[in-house]
Amino acid sequence: MTNVLAIRGTTNSSPGKETRPAPACNRELSFLSGERHRYASNLVSDWEAQLLYLDGVQSATAKHFVGDLSRLINHAEVAPWELRKEHVTRYLESRSKLRPSGMLSPATVGSYCAAWRSFQNFMLELDRVNEIVAQFKVRPCKFVTEENSIAVKKYKANWVPQTWALSPEEIDAIDAEFVAEIKQAHASRSKSLLPLQRDRVMFHLSIHFALRVSELVTVELQSFGRSHDPNLSHFGDFGTLTVTGKNNVTGTIPMREPEVHGLLTWYLSSIRQRILLRRPDAGTGLCKFGDRKFVTAHLLFPTERGGVMNPQTFRKRLKSIAMRAGVIRHKLTPHVLRHTGCTLMVPMYSPEIAQKYMRHKNLYTTLYYYHPTPLDAANEVNAAVALFRDDVE
Repeated sequence: MTNVLAIRGTTNSSPGKETRPAPACNRELSFLSGERHRYASNLVSDWEAQLLYLDGVQSATAKHFVGDLSRLINHAEVAPWELRKEHVTRYLESRSKLRPSGMLSPATVGSYCAAWRSFQNFMLELDRVNEIVAQFKVRPCKFVTEENSIAVKKYKANWVPQTWALSPEEIDAIDAEFVAEIKQAHASRSKSLLPLQRDRVMFHLSIHFALRVSELVTVELQSFGRSHDPNLSHFGDFGTLTVTGKNNVTGTIPMREPEVHGLLTWYLSSIRQRILLRRPDAGTGLCKFGDRKFVTAHLLFPTERGGVMNPQTFRKRLKSIAMRAGVIRHKLTPHVLRHTGCTLMVPMYSPEIAQKYMRHKNLYTTLYYYHPTPLDAANEVNAAVALFRDDVE
């Protein structure tokens, strides 16, 4: 697998999760009463409806936005139209004191400001302002300003990559460890043989198509298709992979490497069906992931229990393989594989084309995933087809 770019000497600077109490997220705004309570509740509900049905925001994002606004209002104990800059400052200070580091990350501040600005823009529409003035004799004003966001602006101006891409040596080491464990499982007739073989294929496809882990575990066979590009006709029915990911953005990514195509077809012919037949009970043939239902027989990477793999299971596999490989300097996660895939795509195509394949709404996001240090990636997938044919069962 060629041209994967990695970044050397860059630490994974994403801060670890901190255990801390969350401020009140009660959207009932119980400190208000009478007409003020009714109007405030309706105002927040109308804003949430606009997020969902006019702005096209995902329900989970809208829920987070409303939660962030409710926390601010409950902390300030004022009606939404009475929010001022000092309320934002005091809230951020109170949140900072809950952190062991004594400060909020710019990304956290940016997340808060995104929610608050959205509500602010909604509330400050002229008709709404006039109605609030007539009803409560108070003129709402901007409570999120440039000063509130200065940390975010500074953060963007001095941005450094917060993750990394695998080097060719690291890719080879991980793959070699997969191969070693697969051989050991085969020799000992371990039940982990088929899952190891499946996870090795997942590792390479995740990089090749730059998949999010949620996309990887829910890939379906019908998501593959023939390419209209005659240069890719030799990949047959697996010339492209169409993925609908975060924010319902869809992208169609081409198959590029014969080694990856060979690994995929070997897995489909020799491994996948055996995993499906291990199911203890076929049941209805359906399984769930989040709020979606899937036909188990359509999944590319089903579990032995006949469901969608828990992303945490794949994360644990990557972590254990990386630790035993002994060459990974930083924490290996499925997201690192996505960064590696993007880093492969940008020089091969262009940032704009890579943006489409990454399913990013903004080019700026794609560039975050690109680590521009030229690498000579692994040249092959260690001949998976030859390793475990049917005659070595």
